[in-house]
Amino acid sequence: MAAIWWITTIGFVLCLGFVGGTFFHFLRNSLDSEDAKRVDKVDSDK
Repeated sequence: MAAIWWITTIGFVLCLGFVGGTFFHFLRNSLDSEDAKRVDKVDSDK
């Protein structure tokens, strides 16, 4: 019976890792300042 708790815990930790990794991946992409400079050029940057 204890094995099912270990499997459940490991699966839950893996799911949290996938969700957290996905969250941080898209968060870092959305906060990429180099992309903003490339897309929205200011006159002084030309």
